[in-house]
Amino acid sequence: MTRTSFEICIICFILIFLVSSANLYGAEYRGYIYMDDYYSNDSSSAYDFNILTTRMRMDVNKLKEIEGLSFHFDGREKNNFTSQDYSSRTKNTRIDTMNIEYSGKGRFNLSAGRLWPKELPTERVDGINILLNQNNSGVGIFGGAKPDPYTEEFNSNFTSMGGYIYYHKVNLSANLAITQNEYKGDTDRQYMYTQLTYSPSEKINVYGSITADINQSTDNLDLTNLMIDLSYRPDNRKGVSFGYNQFRSFQLYSSMDFEIEKSQQQQYYVRGDYQFLDRYSIYGRYELQTLYYKLIEEELRDSDTYQIGIRENNLLNQKISLDINTTFVDSYSSNYITYNLQMSRIFNEVFQLNVNGSYMENNYELTGYTDKITGYDISGYYTMNRWWNFSLSIEGRHAEEYDTSSIFTRISYRF
Repeated sequence: MTRTSFEICIICFILIFLVSSANLYGAEYRGYIYMDDYYSNDSSSAYDFNILTTRMRMDVNKLKEIEGLSFHFDGREKNNFTSQDYSSRTKNTRIDTMNIEYSGKGRFNLSAGRLWPKELPTERVDGINILLNQNNSGVGIFGGAKPDPYTEEFNSNFTSMGGYIYYHKVNLSANLAITQNEYKGDTDRQYMYTQLTYSPSEKINVYGSITADINQSTDNLDLTNLMIDLSYRPDNRKGVSFGYNQFRSFQLYSSMDFEIEKSQQQQYYVRGDYQFLDRYSIYGRYELQTLYYKLIEEELRDSDTYQIGIRENNLLNQKISLDINTTFVDSYSSNYITYNLQMSRIFNEVFQLNVNGSYMENNYELTGYTDKITGYDISGYYTMNRWWNFSLSIEGRHAEEYDTSSIFTRISYRF
């Protein structure tokens, strides 16, 4: 397996840190290690997939017994046991987070390494983050190299810098961030991100987030992503939510040598649930989705989704949870209906068994073709003790012209 020099340095750094950490008396360790194995067989494919992924996350506090000094790491390693892969550019080793953080007394916080800037989940930086906070509010700045957006590797050609402010209270949380991305010294992307969560009462909750990019060609502010959700739950038995989402691709003006299609996707939805007789719940959802693509004709842009279902949390007084639902989708040039049945039970508080079955019928209006698909999913989750967990999932799909099956296993250790 080949590795870049940067990946080798990262791995050596981790090993050195783990060895030396044995002498860090008084340090507090938290984290987990897990291994996932995914195997898939598809009768319409010339080869199977078998991918093993190992992930480790570790948070070490009170380094050298210094209050407020900590180390954070989150990374994964993928091993592909088949001759084919989804993408040749996908790297086997990925470091999501690796930084040292110091939270001084009072208002000061400093992080250095690969990190997510505070209050900004849309950006990662190989650099520093400085935060000044007081009571419920704070202001911060960050800057450094930006992980390569195509390979996740360290790449000094990409840089990122910006600042943010935030305000948090029990019923109100808000933040605003502005980011400048550059490629070889030229502006690659400029955007702002803001998020709001507000609960004027215990019954009402409002959530919203906005991402807007500065168009480097026109200097206009282009709305990239928008999410709004309003939930009303007058009591524990019933509730309703309304929402709107908008998604649009963003342009990288220096690192891309082509112009992306300015397509847009919009989604409106309403969902609700009602509990009756203490053990039954009925729920439903309606969703209208619209695609604004140049290649899609106007009459094919809309898609309607209807779902209705019922839950029972103690079937036959055997502590079995049952969920039966049906979904109908009238899509852009086709429609399909799906029937699902899901059952779940927990045994002795250490083992959970889930059994799912489904039937789907697709109708393609342009060709007049109909496809019928049956599926199943059997999964189990076993908690061996407070440290070890094991899970196994077996899935299968059967159609007239193909069959697929997959096995997913995970073993994890928490420390």
